[in-house]
Amino acid sequence: MTVILFRTIIVYIILLLVMRLMGKRQIGELQPSELVTTLILSQIASQPIVMQNVPVAYGIVPVCVVVCLEVIASFVMTKSPFLKRLFVGKPSILIDKGKVNVKELLRVRVTFEELMSELRAKGVGDPSDVYYAVMEENGSISVLLKSSESAPTRSDMNVGEKERGMARLVISDGEVNAENLKKLGKNTTWLLKKLKENKTEAHDVYIMTCNDASEINIVKKQKEGGQK
Repeated sequence: MTVILFRTIIVYIILLLVMRLMGKRQIGELQPSELVTTLILSQIASQPIVMQNVPVAYGIVPVCVVVCLEVIASFVMTKSPFLKRLFVGKPSILIDKGKVNVKELLRVRVTFEELMSELRAKGVGDPSDVYYAVMEENGSISVLLKSSESAPTRSDMNVGEKERGMARLVISDGEVNAENLKKLGKNTTWLLKKLKENKTEAHDVYIMTCNDASEINIVKKQKEGGQK
């Protein structure tokens, strides 16, 4: 039984890393850990059913182990940005502020024709209308249109407006995301100033986002007793 336990853990980790290396396009709508769990469970659960010489316990124990690993992995990755990036990856910006990111398209192995197909599926006929196109961790593509092309369009209303762009996660559960801070063209001094203006500190912040127009949104951690 101990051998089965360790073999299940080893296979789970290996499959998780393999799916990560295969890229987002192969994952579909599932996270890597969810897909690995589905694949393993489908195989494990069938063994005691189709093979009568295999004890039922040999199917139940690995199933319980895999489910526990999925729950633990999900929890750990919410607390560790490094592990989440290692096993899940991070969003890939395919169109950045209206410009197609050819380097990123090549890195995630997406052709421009495939990108065009995804845009058309979302009702966008011209890539020049897109301000941001982001491939999420599960392989889906999110599209943010330029302000002038949003419905109702500001050009039709004759109202000028600067691009707000995409909100980026600056602080998550008290941890500062230095990479996103750099992409926004901000530094630690700016961050400390904004936190001071909102009378809080980084370790007291659950979520802080900032968009390209420097508009911020802060959600503080919930304290004991339900007070913020």
